Amino acid sequence: MSILTKEIWDQKLFRGTWQSAKNGYQVVEVATGESLGQIGYADASDVVEAAQQAKIAQKQWWALSYQERQAVFERAVQILTEHQAEIIEWLVKESGSLQLKAGFEVNIAIQVLKHCIALPATDQGTLLPTAAGKLSLAKRVPLGVVGVISPFNFPLYLALRAVAPALALGNAVVLKPDERTAVCSGYAIARIFELAGLPQGLLHVLPGGAEVGEALTFDKILPVFNLPVQRM
Repeated sequence: MSILTKEIWDQKLFRGTWQSAKNGYQVVEVATGESLGQIGYADASDVVEAAQQAKIAQKQWWALSYQERQAVFERAVQILTEHQAEIIEWLVKESGSLQLKAGFEVNIAIQVLKHCIALPATDQGTLLPTAAGKLSLAKRVPLGVVGVISPFNFPLYLALRAVAPALALGNAVVLKPDERTAVCSGYAIARIFELAGLPQGLLHVLPGGAEVGEALTFDKILPVFNLPVQRM
């Protein structure tokens, strides 16, 4: 059973649910030039709206027990493992990857998800040295909403290694995958976490051009929504 049938993602953005996009961008098989469908093409207003929703969802996500967050990643590992052949096929078609390289990329992506299973249970604070009679505690807390802009060359892995740890440690994520590889580095990740039971609104996948990247990085938007950006 396919998890990336065209009917699910064609002309849509992922906003916790699949939503019709105002604009589209052609997905092309590199080797043949054949059209594989159309991704939704976001703009700056989509980023602003996604950040608002993600900020609300993040607080609810962080309020869950660490066991509940771990369970999402346990299911994500199972889903990617079961559907790795389909993801490999997408890496070959959309990014022009060789089968060997695509298989290696999916394998290390699975390892990233396995590593993230343990992150919700890691220490959340450190007792620091201080004067006698005093207690100094450094507490680890989520950043809030994390913006990720991922490249095309190792599309699945380089996106997932930023998205998955951020989610595992209690954050929400707005992901802008490269539009040339938006299915295998964006929509595939969205589907894996959707099927794994990630609460709605925590992950947003918004392919787009420079306007979307600017919306994630410009100072006029970042302070409003607390969107630190991880560039890969």
